[in-house]
Amino acid sequence: MTELGLVFAASNIAAATLQVPSGWLSDRFGRRKLHAFGTLLGVLPPIMYMFTGSWMGLVPWALLAGIATGLSSSIRWTIVADASPERMANAYSWTISGMLVGMTLGPFLGGFISDLYGIKAAFLASFILYAITFLLSASMRETGSRQRDFSALPSKFKKTLLVVIAVFSIVNVIQGIGFGLLPPLLPIFITTRFNVDFTQLGIVYALGTGLPAAIVQLPGGKMAERYNKKKFIIMTLIFSSPFNALVPLSWNLYMLLLSLFLGGAIMNIAWPAYQSLMMELTPSERRGLVNGISATTMWIGMTIGSALSGPIWEGLGPSFPFYLITVLFLVSAIPFFFLDD
Repeated sequence: MTELGLVFAASNIAAATLQVPSGWLSDRFGRRKLHAFGTLLGVLPPIMYMFTGSWMGLVPWALLAGIATGLSSSIRWTIVADASPERMANAYSWTISGMLVGMTLGPFLGGFISDLYGIKAAFLASFILYAITFLLSASMRETGSRQRDFSALPSKFKKTLLVVIAVFSIVNVIQGIGFGLLPPLLPIFITTRFNVDFTQLGIVYALGTGLPAAIVQLPGGKMAERYNKKKFIIMTLIFSSPFNALVPLSWNLYMLLLSLFLGGAIMNIAWPAYQSLMMELTPSERRGLVNGISATTMWIGMTIGSALSGPIWEGLGPSFPFYLITVLFLVSAIPFFFLDD
């Protein structure tokens, strides 16, 4: 478990290092080419995983995957804000829905392909999908342009921007630790507790994590347009957090699925509100930079969580990480009170 956590941490470190530079560069020189280059780098790692014989051999390719994410992910969110200034939350809800549909189908298809043709076939399928992603990103239109220096911003915007950066950075680190704890631990927890095969594990992931987040995005976008975004986010964090504590208490697979589904649905319904609130409070000429900082702080948190996942599991037991995640998500609601309504 510790070695698995280190592989995840290596990828997260690489992604965190490049988020801010890529965001700043996209503000200054445009977004399309840098985003396409990042997605191109992401094509190679799935193929190389197939030929790796040890966990140490995974590290270089995990690093490259992290670099690809660092160059492209924050720019992708900025492109959405650039292209939809009037109904930003609604645009984010559609974008996130598309991403989550893929994340819902991916684990199921990966498990099914692994059981049918072997686990290397799943990496080959992943390679093909990443290649398609690159072709799509290369066809996108440019939305950024050369922007003003930060020093040229009015002082009132500087002060607001610093508050936005501080609040969302603190939230991202706290939540990132929680999100980072889950990927290495959840599949091991499910397979050891309930003795499932790869296909069943993929179904649990699809129904318990991907599906609930995907189906709430469109209503979440409409609610974000209608109600106070800050209060909406706070309420979802408060009501979704306890379901994480129910995961280790599940006595069968159905109870586990229900806990994962309800917690994920309630928390993720505010995702469009979260992203659009941050962009609405940010001057348009600094959205790339702020998205880069936001992504960096999230990856920092996830890196910490991934690195701690194995030691916490082995030292405090398989249930403790889920209780810790519950507390982390509740605490992450506090910084939002420092934002203006």
